[in-house]
Amino acid sequence: MTPPPALLIVALSIVAIAGALYAFRRGRARFGRFKARAGIEEPIIPTGLAVKPQPLLSKAEASFYNVLRLTVQDRYLVFAQVPLWCLVDAEAADRNVLKTFLNKIALKRADFVLVHPGTLNVVKIVELELPEPPLQRQVRDKLVNAVFAAARLDLVRIKADQSYTVPALATLLGLEGPE
Repeated sequence: MTPPPALLIVALSIVAIAGALYAFRRGRARFGRFKARAGIEEPIIPTGLAVKPQPLLSKAEASFYNVLRLTVQDRYLVFAQVPLWCLVDAEAADRNVLKTFLNKIALKRADFVLVHPGTLNVVKIVELELPEPPLQRQVRDKLVNAVFAAARLDLVRIKADQSYTVPALATLLGLEGPE
């Protein structure tokens, strides 16, 4: 028994459309490789996108940074806005677990990191606490706490809405004695 002609035409049309889509995609991929070989490049900054510089630290963070530098002097190097993935080494047997974790911390940054100048080991992480953090910041802080606890990194939270003297900040950071 032969299929009805209408059904045959529909089936052949579907096969033809699928084949055309496959050829089109393959041709675009080949054209992309051709453009690369020919030196034709896509613009890195898309048309219509404005990119401008922005300060690394807010005025309050810069003020705290200056007091922090005075407090630690030459005992530690002070780095600001360090990505979390630069501070921890994550390993997992399951690549999906590792990928999920790295995606969670990908855009998160530590406010300030104190690094031993000789060994370049992270000694302490200083996070500024907002007076009443929004829910998003609370979720971020919970993640940061867990990551640094798992990596056994010393994390100190300092209230952002206060000004500090060098001795007071040294006390809060546990840096009163000689090292």
